[in-house]
Amino acid sequence: MTLELVAILVCAVTVSFGLGIVFAFPRTNSQQTRRLGAGLLITSGVLSAGGAAWLIWSVVDFLSNTNFSKGRVLRLRGRARVARRALGSGWADDAVPEVSGLTTWQRTVLGEAWMTSARMEHASVPAFAKLSLRLSAMGAPSALLEDCHLAALDEVRHARRCFALARAYSGVDWTAGPIPELGQEGVKPMAPGSEDAWARLARGSLLDGCLAEGVASLVAAEGARRAADPVVRETLSVIAEDEGRHAELGWDVLDFALERGGGSAKAGLRRALAELDARSTPSLPPIPGVDEDFLARHGLLSQAELGHWTRECIQQTRARALALLSPGPAQIACQGMTVFR
Repeated sequence: MTLELVAILVCAVTVSFGLGIVFAFPRTNSQQTRRLGAGLLITSGVLSAGGAAWLIWSVVDFLSNTNFSKGRVLRLRGRARVARRALGSGWADDAVPEVSGLTTWQRTVLGEAWMTSARMEHASVPAFAKLSLRLSAMGAPSALLEDCHLAALDEVRHARRCFALARAYSGVDWTAGPIPELGQEGVKPMAPGSEDAWARLARGSLLDGCLAEGVASLVAAEGARRAADPVVRETLSVIAEDEGRHAELGWDVLDFALERGGGSAKAGLRRALAELDARSTPSLPPIPGVDEDFLARHGLLSQAELGHWTRECIQQTRARALALLSPGPAQIACQGMTVFR
């Protein structure tokens, strides 16, 4: 359906522009005909601008609903948040991928892909900071606090690299803008020892830590395997390794919650288990003018592949979490590792 709309839009712009030229410029035409021609030229310009905006929005919407290197999500008032778009410096390293041979539209698509990833990686920095504060309030051991801060530093590096790639592909000096919601939460925090606090910690650890970071690791690893550009391949390889470590941090936090939070934490974990299937990748239309092979060569997986790796990680996450709720040893494979509990 998307390609049909693109074809209709192109035809409409072409016809409007062509008739506008025919009617507007010949001096032999009547004044009314020339006005009609001018109107058609304006219409073709509006359709072109609107069509370009629609195409770009389609790409943004597509990419914002994929699992491309998401990692830990920053949630404020129950909603995922990322930084505003901004122009400037401060959030990019010096990495430069190969852009020769790419069309303007292909560079736009890749630029938006990495911009989406950059904003998500950037938002993971305060997400880990919030987790560290919550764990401190709940009396967590120093190892968990240390791992939270190390993970935040990983996300800083990820964000810098992703912003650099977004700038290189798009030709726009993108950087991270503010996240105003961070200063506007206005929500009274729960008492650290309350039952709800332990349930929330367990639920968030499974969904935003174990699962989200696990999916990000699997997707990045497969993207690295498929990517042709060495800069993109190296970037995704590093992200895959780091996100795998962050997923393990999620399991460590879950262990802490279950140990200290008892029945409340177990209830939160059970609620999270019931939500796992809802975290599957949605089915989205293809990006107009860009095929799946092109995306794969640049480290971006198709919707079918995203769905496959998400389902794979959901199954692994469910098995490992259920083992935590059931007594006795269980051998669980997750993130390419075998864990005995």
